[in-house]
Amino acid sequence: MPPFTPRYPAAVYGAWLFASTGLAAILAAGALSAALAHAPTRAAMWLTAYLVLVVGVAQIALGVGQARLASRPLTPALLGSEWLLFNGANALVISGRLLVRPNAVAVGAVVLAMALGLFLRGVRGAGGGWLFRVYRLLVALLACSALVGVGLSLFTTPAT
Repeated sequence: MPPFTPRYPAAVYGAWLFASTGLAAILAAGALSAALAHAPTRAAMWLTAYLVLVVGVAQIALGVGQARLASRPLTPALLGSEWLLFNGANALVISGRLLVRPNAVAVGAVVLAMALGLFLRGVRGAGGGWLFRVYRLLVALLACSALVGVGLSLFTTPAT
């Protein structure tokens, strides 16, 4: 595979924005895990996994994937909106889960769906290669997991 050479400079800034935020979430999860290793709780284990998988890895994949797939210039407004919606949604989901507020989790899922829609808009016209299919699969997986998360928060008892 040839080296990554983006056609649009804003895409590079977007990739860095999402990658650095995702990396910070992964590092925060590691620090949280180390700090709570002596007395882990279900909530702490959930938070650690969520920070790594959704706020970290998925955010990096969405941002870098979008930069790689962009077939037209990505505007700072689009990138900023994606970042704010994606991270705002995660903040709502995390706080709703930890404070046992299912409505916050549901609102977070709706905001996440809006962010995912913007990510799909950012790669519109990218063609049908394997990377595009994997990118759309990631978006679908995140959307489905958000629905499952809302269901679990509504229909399960809170865990400590």
